[in-house]
Amino acid sequence: MKKGKLINLLNQLGIQPIDINDGWIRVSCPLAETSHASKSDRNPSAGFLINDKGPSVFHCFVCGNRSMESILNTYKWKKGIDLFQDYFSDEVSEQEQITSYKEKFTEKSHYEHVPEEVIAAFKPIECAGNYLKQRGIDLEVAKRYGLLYCDKIVTAQGTLWENAILTPIKDLDGKTYWLHFRSVEGKRFWHGKPKHFNLDIDWGREDSFFGLDQLDLTKPVVLVEGAFDCLRLATLGMTNVIAIHGGISPKSKKLFRLKSMNPVSVVCGFDADDAGKEFTQAVKHHFDDVVVLNWKLVSCKDAGELKSKEDLQIVLTQRNLKFQDKYRLKAHELV
Repeated sequence: MKKGKLINLLNQLGIQPIDINDGWIRVSCPLAETSHASKSDRNPSAGFLINDKGPSVFHCFVCGNRSMESILNTYKWKKGIDLFQDYFSDEVSEQEQITSYKEKFTEKSHYEHVPEEVIAAFKPIECAGNYLKQRGIDLEVAKRYGLLYCDKIVTAQGTLWENAILTPIKDLDGKTYWLHFRSVEGKRFWHGKPKHFNLDIDWGREDSFFGLDQLDLTKPVVLVEGAFDCLRLATLGMTNVIAIHGGISPKSKKLFRLKSMNPVSVVCGFDADDAGKEFTQAVKHHFDDVVVLNWKLVSCKDAGELKSKEDLQIVLTQRNLKFQDKYRLKAHELV
C-alpha cells in the first residue's frame, strides 16, 4: 500500500505513526495490549511496510510478522472489520478482482531460505557460553538447535550489531528461514533481513516454528512462545518442543500447517498471561483434547523461568504427563 493510503488507513484505525524511515512507518505496537507481556510497547519497535506495488505488512519484534488482513481482523475488532473491504478494494486491481480472496492469499509453494554465506559470517555459540549458562541453557542443546553468536557486524545500512545470540529458525529441510537476534546485554531483539546483508531476495516463511527440524510427530508436540523457552525445556530433558516465535490466531498459517502434519497430540506451554491464554484458545480452535501446562504451579511465568527438573516434573505431574527417555530423540534419530 502506498504511503498516503497507508497513513490514512492507520489514522482511521487510530494508530498514530511515530516516524517514517527506510520504507517503514514506525508505530507503537497496536497489539501490545494482548500480545506483549507488559501490555504496552514502551520502546516502539513495530511498523508497517510502505509498498507501492502491493499489500503492506506489519512487523513487531514481539508479535512477529502479520498481514494487513490479520491486523484489520484483530485490531479494535469492528473498526478494523469495517475497513476491511475498503482496504482490499484499493489493493486489488481490476485484473486481479477475478481472483478470489482465498486464492489471493494461498500458501506459497516456494520459500527462499537464508544463504549459507550469511550464516557463515557468525561465530560458534561457544563464544556466548557464560550467557547461556546464566539462562539455564546447556551448550550442547544450543549447538543442536543451531544457535550462533554475533560478535560484531555492521549491516549494509551502517547499523552495528554486536554481542548477541543468533537464533536461526530452521524448517523440516534443515534450512534457515529467519534470523532472530537477542542482545546479551539487555532484553533487546531484532530480525535479520536480506537488506541488512545487501541482498535482493525475500527469505522467510510465515508457517515456521523454532525447533521444527527437531520434531517427532509420533510423540506429543509441545508449543511454547519463545526459542529460549524451548531451549530451557530441552536442557531439562523435555524435547519435542517447538516455539511459535511470535503471536498466533485461529487463522495463523502456523496452526494450519501443524494441523496438516497430523501430530499425535498437542500440549500448550505458553506464557502464564493473557496473551498465552489467547494463543492456547487459537490452538484449541484446531485441535481437540489439548493439554495446557500451568507454569504458575511453580511460580513461573513461562518455561524459560523453570529452575529445575523437579519444578518441571511438578507441572507435568499436575497434568498427568510423562516425558520418558524414549521421547528424548536427537536430530539424527529422526532420519
